Amino acid sequence: RGEGLMGRDHEVEVGEVGTDTIDGDPKVAVPPADANVQAQAIAEHWRGTWSDLSRTDTVVAQGPSFVLWRYDQNGFDSPGTFFPAEAVDQKIPHAGLRGALRECLAQTDHESDLVAVIVLKGNVGAAMSVIPKTAICKPQAWFEMTKIRKSSVSDKVWIPLRADWTMTSEGDYGYEGYVEEYFGVGSVMFDLLHRHEVSKLSWGDLGGNTFAGGEESHRVWPKEHAHDTSQSPSPTATEQWKSLASFRVPFTDLNVSLSTCSAKSAAPQPVAPAEPAFVKTYYWAGDWASHHSDAIGTGLVIEQNFDGAAPNEWHLHQDFVISLGLQREGDVWLRPVEGFLEVVRLKRDEHGKPVLLEARTEHLRDYLKARGMYLQLASFRSRIQIVSDASHIDWASAFVQEKKDGREWEGVNSEIHEGGKPYGSSTGVFHVSRTDVDADDDVPKLGLPDDDSVESKSWSIQHDGRKLHSLSGSLWVTEVVEPGRISERVKGEAPLTKVDFAINGSGERVSGDELASTGGWLWFRPHVTALLGSYRGSSLRWYTRDTGAIGISSGDSVHFGLNSLGLINVYAKDIGQLPPWQQRVWAGANVVPDGGVSEELLASQAKALPAATKAAEARLRPAYDEINAMFEKVSGKPLFSPHHATNEIFKRVHRFRSLEKTGVLELAKDLARLTVESLDGDALTALGAQSGKTNSGSIKHLEAGLMKRGANSDEARALTKVLVGIKELRQADAHLPSSGFAEAFDLVGVDQQADPVTQGRQMLESLVESLAGMMQVLANLPRKEK
Repeated sequence: RGEGLMGRDHEVEVGEVGTDTIDGDPKVAVPPADANVQAQAIAEHWRGTWSDLSRTDTVVAQGPSFVLWRYDQNGFDSPGTFFPAEAVDQKIPHAGLRGALRECLAQTDHESDLVAVIVLKGNVGAAMSVIPKTAICKPQAWFEMTKIRKSSVSDKVWIPLRADWTMTSEGDYGYEGYVEEYFGVGSVMFDLLHRHEVSKLSWGDLGGNTFAGGEESHRVWPKEHAHDTSQSPSPTATEQWKSLASFRVPFTDLNVSLSTCSAKSAAPQPVAPAEPAFVKTYYWAGDWASHHSDAIGTGLVIEQNFDGAAPNEWHLHQDFVISLGLQREGDVWLRPVEGFLEVVRLKRDEHGKPVLLEARTEHLRDYLKARGMYLQLASFRSRIQIVSDASHIDWASAFVQEKKDGREWEGVNSEIHEGGKPYGSSTGVFHVSRTDVDADDDVPKLGLPDDDSVESKSWSIQHDGRKLHSLSGSLWVTEVVEPGRISERVKGEAPLTKVDFAINGSGERVSGDELASTGGWLWFRPHVTALLGSYRGSSLRWYTRDTGAIGISSGDSVHFGLNSLGLINVYAKDIGQLPPWQQRVWAGANVVPDGGVSEELLASQAKALPAATKAAEARLRPAYDEINAMFEKVSGKPLFSPHHATNEIFKRVHRFRSLEKTGVLELAKDLARLTVESLDGDALTALGAQSGKTNSGSIKHLEAGLMKRGANSDEARALTKVLVGIKELRQADAHLPSSGFAEAFDLVGVDQQADPVTQGRQMLESLVESLAGMMQVLANLPRKEK
């Protein structure tokens, strides 16, 4: 048994054959030590090849496998053959080796290790070993990061403001297979006036800053000055100014600085050397002083440290949050007035530690423009792998470097001992101890050391272990994020590009900011409702049958109406008063006027006589709740069983679900879930209705219940036929024939020639009328003659 064949905790087991034989040959005695040396040499020679073969599709398909290598047959010319675990009995005659091999195959992680059986020359012995596979080498391009080096932060949708992220970490440092990738970012905002002064800031300046604020001390060397006691310098004197402190007043554009001035005459007298003075400056959290100039920068990400009592936390600068109107939910910051758009996001690792905070580029540049600042950003990325063979790397030397356009890349191929020490290196140890401390004293004391009270010794440790290669690529990048051309969100500046709308039949168009002076209406495809509804916080309310209010948020809703062609009309001024980004949403659905303006919208906005109609959407939920309450009163249970998704379904039950023919079926599906599929058979039975041959809770069971309350069979069937039609449309995916479609639409009271939005309205109206009719039956009220 020899330890350390190919790495940590791996062994070679060499077994003498004894009275048994291997492949029928008698035992020939071989010293175990020699056999172990031979086995190690063979495993070292073939490990790379065996690793490659073990990853081929053929061997992987075998499942747990072992490689059999015979010296007589293969020598060092062939790597042997992989066999599945089932071939142990066939290929390994030696009983003891068979048992050990089975156990070894069962316990081995075949993803990272392989099992080899080595039959030595002349069948004099056998070795079995669990050998760690060679690492799957990362290609040279992975270390060189070519694509990353070409990219620019200005082209990205998201810009990292801070990062401290070990993206990948596998294995143990110093041992083959270790892989690590790290990404770090630091950033600071500076006034545009200080661009040249702080242009040399790099990762070393910005990478580790927490921007936590607090008091800092600076050493100031005063200038030599003349013995001039006058209140002002003479005409021949020159003024010497020294800046002591400079900072930006938080949440303002004001900068405050403190400087001292000394007068220096044309012929100064010698003075005694001055001592340095220490000046203390207090910085607000988020502020940061550059050592390259007097400029005070602002960090948008502030790290709060709890001295190990709790994990560190990252905070987004409050001025950024409030100026952009952001709301934090967990680890994302949303902008409610922009449809709860995600503007900033924080990523954490598996331990909950914050590792990456990014901001949406357009919002960051909007903020920078409002503050008259730019963002200096420095990043560092490293990629490391430890391998046994670095022949796939063709760098000209062990250290290569390239600097270009604010990017510095280094590639290193260093030889190390297993464990991480430089190959061939040694460590010097110097040990110093005191000899004047008496352990028997109750209160031992240490005095000042001298030659009699101190002893020392030194030695060196020579590092050993097999040779490995530590390959690494490191990239430092310094970039600038420029402010936007306008600040549309923070300062409300007019956008550079105009959104235009068609205002008449000739196709004449005007920009959104001109709509306020346009006394007319605009036309939109009803598909705009789907776009508006896709934003979180969107709202849809109904005033009359064909009018209502819709918007991305309730505060930005507009009064709309539906005309005879199913197009949406909105008063032009209402669109012109929306934020520009919302105007862009509406502009995508704008069409040339057609079909006139909605009659009910004109009645409200022009004649001040709102229509007396009521939308089916506004009547459905009250009718639904009312019949449930009535049924519960007379039978003890509601007609439609409550469901956890009922409220959510009601929110999306409206005619605009029917923007296409398939949307009509989707609307029928939701209505079926609320009604047909929720019928409570126990409530109907409690009412005295018997299901008979039909299922309890079926539409037929409902008919029987209505008949128990006084409705005749024709009337009961007329009241429930809408539910029958909705059920059939709900099952349309089951290849309902065209004739079935026609019959189902007739039952629901839908005109198949109408546009889909109108069909959706008709379906909702039919269902509301059906529920109202059932209410009359339950209440024993007189019904209208039909």
